[in-house]
Amino acid sequence: MPNTLDRNGLVIKDVNEVTNDLVADFKSIYGDQINVDQNSPDGQIIGIMAQAVIDTLEFLASINTSFDPDHAQGSILDSRVAINNITRLGGTYTIQPISITTDRTVSLAGLDGDFNDPDGAGYTVQDDSGNEFILIDSTVLGAGTVSKNFRAKTIGEVSVPTGTITTPKTIVNGVTAVNNASAEITLGQNQETDAQLRTRRQQSVANATTGYLNGLLGAILALDGVTSAVLYENSTNTTDANGIPPHSIWLIVAGGSSDDIANEIYGRKSYGSGMLGDTTVDITTASNQIFTAKFDRPAAKNLHIRFDIQTTVSGTLFDQPSIKTYIEENLVYGIGDFAETSAVTAVALAGIVASSGGGVPVNVEVSDDGSTWVDYLAVDTLDEQWAVATARITITEL
Repeated sequence: MPNTLDRNGLVIKDVNEVTNDLVADFKSIYGDQINVDQNSPDGQIIGIMAQAVIDTLEFLASINTSFDPDHAQGSILDSRVAINNITRLGGTYTIQPISITTDRTVSLAGLDGDFNDPDGAGYTVQDDSGNEFILIDSTVLGAGTVSKNFRAKTIGEVSVPTGTITTPKTIVNGVTAVNNASAEITLGQNQETDAQLRTRRQQSVANATTGYLNGLLGAILALDGVTSAVLYENSTNTTDANGIPPHSIWLIVAGGSSDDIANEIYGRKSYGSGMLGDTTVDITTASNQIFTAKFDRPAAKNLHIRFDIQTTVSGTLFDQPSIKTYIEENLVYGIGDFAETSAVTAVALAGIVASSGGGVPVNVEVSDDGSTWVDYLAVDTLDEQWAVATARITITEL
């Protein structure tokens, strides 16, 4: 099959076709008696050349597919989703209240820089694992114990147990103790990954639709911090198989402010329809009545993955940690999605190519407990979401 680019798209040769072409070319030069086995010198040269050709063809294929927002990556994906008025969600910082105990009046520099700070960062403390937190607002404290808000130095999801932020990194005479006696006010979020951004773009096109159901879902997906959302409706007179009461909706949202979500429900929910959900937010209406918005947050369900790598180029060394990290970052499941091996295979193959190439994933299986392995898994309830982590990915090289 030749490489073609036509109205049906770009079609490129696979590694076996390229290898066969090179073997035929070598035999046309040196004769049919030439040894092209993988362990022979000529066979190894053919393997190196075939991999170089495949790398070039796959690079051209990635350029071609990058015009589709469902396949684009990085900054190119940012440009593609902008057509739908979508922008990538940036990372946010964890905000953590920390009690500061002093035995005299002290001046502490914050991120606002009101006080002279030789380190240029602000008063900083850290937990037992070295996570650093910086005072947000510069302040003057008298003797006693006062709680002040600190911001994590590192952007993203930084969550620490209570009672572990006890070490001042910035030494100030008069500060005798620091401690996080309560949980964080706001848990930071990592920057939206390519896979998450693609999924949100696919869902958010409902923003321009008519009808309250799709309009509500589109508005929820457009909220700051929301990474995923699904909305179900039961328009019948009886509770349905998913446990949704009659004439009610069930909204499940990952990320975002509960108040923002509640306000969208209040402004867009159909009159008279009920709501299902364990998260409740009260809103005082213009007529001084209380509207209680209900929705749910998704529950994470651990997904175990295992597969073998079949070597296609002799001598290839696979960087398993990089492949696992690629899978963790790019295999993203929506709320209520099922897990099946074809999607895992596609992402695993892309991870192998991005790492070093020279192999393909085979014998792919998934599990919810790490012991029973299957080709397909559904979540138990629609508010669950499969979670992928490198620690639960097992790779065997054949």
